[in-house]
Amino acid sequence: MTSFNTLFNRMFQEKSRTVYLIYLIQAFASLCFSVWMIISMKGDTNVMVINGHHKVTNHLISYLLIFGVMMFITSFFANFVYWIISSIKNEKINRSQTWRLIPISDTKFLLSNFGTAFISYLWLMILEGITVAVTCLPVLTVNEVRKNFADFFSRSQQLGTQDWWGILGALVLVILLGYAWYAIVSLINLSSRSIMDFLPNGSSKFIMFIVRVVIILAIIWLLSKATTVVFGAIGNFIPFLADGNKDLQMSGTLVEFLLFDLVITLIDILLLNKFVEAKQN
Repeated sequence: MTSFNTLFNRMFQEKSRTVYLIYLIQAFASLCFSVWMIISMKGDTNVMVINGHHKVTNHLISYLLIFGVMMFITSFFANFVYWIISSIKNEKINRSQTWRLIPISDTKFLLSNFGTAFISYLWLMILEGITVAVTCLPVLTVNEVRKNFADFFSRSQQLGTQDWWGILGALVLVILLGYAWYAIVSLINLSSRSIMDFLPNGSSKFIMFIVRVVIILAIIWLLSKATTVVFGAIGNFIPFLADGNKDLQMSGTLVEFLLFDLVITLIDILLLNKFVEAKQN
């Protein structure tokens, strides 16, 4: 039997190629946008507006800052593209005869497939974060910027343990939501394939419609719950989003998401093991 770590590392290597490709395209696009913005500013790139005051900085600092901002802006589109591509790649792996011939249980196979997709996404975010941090770091040489950062950190130190636990819970919720995305996409694909293979054409279309409606309703529920709880957790940083009952709401939502992920994963494992046959690459 192949160990889980061996399969996980192999899948991560496969999916990290997509991460590097998206990152390189994102960096090139950010560079192009930065050059266009510098040209459109007509030599005023070294003038920054801080707290309503105009400050003159070094040109190199301004260029790096513009590139860092562009990397941050394009990261939203790059991350969306990654979620789509990684979902397609996950389903190809689920149906691939080459991957399915690996001697390992279906449970470990699915967990490795979903897990490597999400870890690869975190790796993309780390690459983007490092790039933005490095290119924006020189702006700290400006006194006013340093003062603003100092004020922000002083306010964050006033948060209590309960507030930080809320933020940690929000991060765990994001992880569960990311896992749920891949599990739901696999459920749609595997259930559709199973229905088409085992039911008559007329019946299969109707049942597929019902299944997809139920899944769409589940997605709407997930997003509404996640949005409410995450906004409540960050309410200490953004006061108008605060929710006085966020602690009880957070713990209950985490349990709901965990159970939801568990149920969907068990259904995926059942479909993959009993009803879906692998196909040749």
